[in-house]
Amino acid sequence: MLQAIWEGHMNRLVVTMVSATLGVALISPSAVAQTSNSPQEKLTAPQLFPEKTLAYLRVDDVAELKKDFARSSGGKLSNDKQIKPILMEFYGSLVRNTEQMQEEIGLNLDELLSIPSGEMAIALLPGSSARRQGNRKEGEEEENEPAARRADPAVAVLVDAGDEITSIQVLLGRIEESIDERMVYSQRAMERLTVHQYANPNRRREQFAYFIDEGVLVACTNADLIEQLANVWLGRAGDRKSLADNRRFTSIMARCVGTEGERPQVSFFVDPMAIVREFTPKNAATMATLAMLPALGLDGIEAVGGSWIIAPPDFDSISHFHLLLSSPRRSVLGLLRPKSGSTDPEDWIPDSVAAYSTINWDTASTLQAVERLYNQFRGPDALEKEVFERVNEQLQIDLSKDVLENLEGRFTLVQGFVRPVTINSGSNVYAVRLKNPEFFKSNVLPKVLDLVAERTEVKLESFGKLRVHVMEVGRGAPEDAPIRQPEICVTIIDDYVVLSDSKYMMRQIADCLNGTSGALKDGFEYEMISDRIAAQLQEKECSAISYARPEESLQLFYELARDPKNRERLRQVANNNGFFKALLSALDEHDLPPFSVIAKYLAPAGGFLVEEETGMHYMSFSLRRD
Repeated sequence: MLQAIWEGHMNRLVVTMVSATLGVALISPSAVAQTSNSPQEKLTAPQLFPEKTLAYLRVDDVAELKKDFARSSGGKLSNDKQIKPILMEFYGSLVRNTEQMQEEIGLNLDELLSIPSGEMAIALLPGSSARRQGNRKEGEEEENEPAARRADPAVAVLVDAGDEITSIQVLLGRIEESIDERMVYSQRAMERLTVHQYANPNRRREQFAYFIDEGVLVACTNADLIEQLANVWLGRAGDRKSLADNRRFTSIMARCVGTEGERPQVSFFVDPMAIVREFTPKNAATMATLAMLPALGLDGIEAVGGSWIIAPPDFDSISHFHLLLSSPRRSVLGLLRPKSGSTDPEDWIPDSVAAYSTINWDTASTLQAVERLYNQFRGPDALEKEVFERVNEQLQIDLSKDVLENLEGRFTLVQGFVRPVTINSGSNVYAVRLKNPEFFKSNVLPKVLDLVAERTEVKLESFGKLRVHVMEVGRGAPEDAPIRQPEICVTIIDDYVVLSDSKYMMRQIADCLNGTSGALKDGFEYEMISDRIAAQLQEKECSAISYARPEESLQLFYELARDPKNRERLRQVANNNGFFKALLSALDEHDLPPFSVIAKYLAPAGGFLVEEETGMHYMSFSLRRD
């Protein structure tokens, strides 16, 4: 019971998929789990769903995911003797505050979350799959079908409930009691399966169907599609191809395994252009819009996918994200121009930061692509005349030559937390590397600051050796305001123009420059992340890296939770919210332990971006605190 609270990502997936099940699968009282006499193994979701699946989200095995989570930092934290009583109180209170749900669906929160025991998946399927059983002639283009005959995309769900299938029967039986009387029920025997169907004869979109076999529920919002899925489930698919045969799907999944080939516990896949085509009404206006996709190069986005792996060897978790692109990249996709380069932290980045990320970008190629694309639709030299000339006149600079052509191509983001803690304590530092920083400092920055000074005061302040232009845009706010007022800071450090929204972060940078605090590049935790990234790259260069210390952001919420003022604000919004009621109950009944109890389970995290022949791949990971 306790683990259900701390399995953050897993729980959200559980709730999402079970909720989808509620919406598409209403089971009659007679719909009990059928006993199969088939010797074949159960099909997995990629084998069941059709090849042209539009989107897909899958948990490989919920029971195994729970076990893996127990070995992770989050699982160990939830079982800490000082944390466990708080979580037990929170979860127990949450169950009590959701009793109304039990009255309505027949199950309490604990029973609902315990339903999935094996595989669980939800998919968005194309309406064209349903039409294949209709009267469309072989080879006829689906796009030419009249709108009245076009089937809507459907949602399909697979939930392996195992011994908990009776809970699904209770749940869906209760829902059936409230079904609209206009819905017509029918059933069809297909070998050992009984396919149950509900449909409103007057509204084509109001339909759904399901079958249950060996403790597995398969449900769909399209009655024709459920019969196709049933045939596949029974091994009668013929030459029909599945998602597992989709080249784009397999290419992405091959890049989303663990460092030693571990199968991901959670995976997803999306075909964005197919979704656009499915959901766009087929009429004269929208057909013209669809025709623009190739002109914009957007048809080059082949697919997006990724995975989440918990507690693999030597890591606490690993995540993958892959953008599958066709080659060559045209028009809009020509804007995506990461390049390989140094990603070592700048000398002035302090090791006290909460997060650091940097990326190398081919700005010249991106700017050329922007110009070509804009002029393609607006006419020759349109970007120069309609955009640059206006900006140049307002800023009294040459935006193209003085700024854009001065960009070296490296961009850095640093994040920290301003003390004392407020709701918006998070502060960002942006750094842009320049080819000619002296020219920018002497000829561009003064003109920009003069324009800003017409609206707000600009002061030049010293932080040790660092001189910073400060704009206090939040002046006039009461001192006891619950939020931090931004202080826009601008300075030049080495080859970078640096901007921040707080003087606090500028002081941190100044301390690093002055040698009174350590630099990130020399920090032990950063070195651990850097070594892991180098091991994954195997002497290849990447375009971007990221580094984070999760205890910094978690400590912000911890301190906010201990603040009596924030407790009172939470109490004011908790009256009609069961979650906040449960949280307040746990905080009122138990004192929070020292933050060191939580921090000992947290380890640094990192990630890197690489450009590949098939597109772009981002891998992120967190280390395990032994």
